[in-house]
Amino acid sequence: MQYLYRLNYPKNWDEHTPVAIALHGMGTDYNDLQPVLDQLAPNEIQLSPQGDQPFQSGYQFFSTDFRRGSAMEKEILTKTIDQVYTFIQQLLIQEGLTKHPLHYLGFSQGAIIGTGLVVTYPTLFQEVELFSGRLPLFVEELAQSKLGQNLPGSRIFISQGLLDPLFEPEIGRHINEVFNSHFTHVCYHEYHTGHGITPQTLIDVIAENQAN
Repeated sequence: MQYLYRLNYPKNWDEHTPVAIALHGMGTDYNDLQPVLDQLAPNEIQLSPQGDQPFQSGYQFFSTDFRRGSAMEKEILTKTIDQVYTFIQQLLIQEGLTKHPLHYLGFSQGAIIGTGLVVTYPTLFQEVELFSGRLPLFVEELAQSKLGQNLPGSRIFISQGLLDPLFEPEIGRHINEVFNSHFTHVCYHEYHTGHGITPQTLIDVIAENQAN
């Protein structure tokens, strides 16, 4: 297996129980999004991979030493997206979960990886939350060349902090614009916060899912 991980099974589950896969941001670990999972996926099988590269007091999934649109960005992120996908598939096979619906949650680096997974495998996940991420240029170009319009696959929720010092609001708006041109069920929310997930964000995710 490529990554260390945390795997939690709910008390009652069957072959229809979704698997919620949560990828954290830089400098944390597989425990970081557990409170989010507890709110958004309390009755789901919870899988939290941990980045394989030490960073500060935690871990990261990839080094950020590149510019958007550079050849290095494409090389590093393509490798990471492929590794995460392979890890997920291998673990699902190992645990006998290959027929279960999949739910993806990603924050920051996890959201960046999530954009690549959604575009590369547009029918892989039934539900997707991308918190405080950005859209790599090569992923945007892949979407334009590969995907049609109004794909009915994933329900996609995108959130962005208006005070985010890493990714300005225009970056979140751009993800929304690109994804809305390809997917049927996309919603975008902005919050008066920095680089993070607010309690209201989780309330809005639940409300959007109940509405759909």
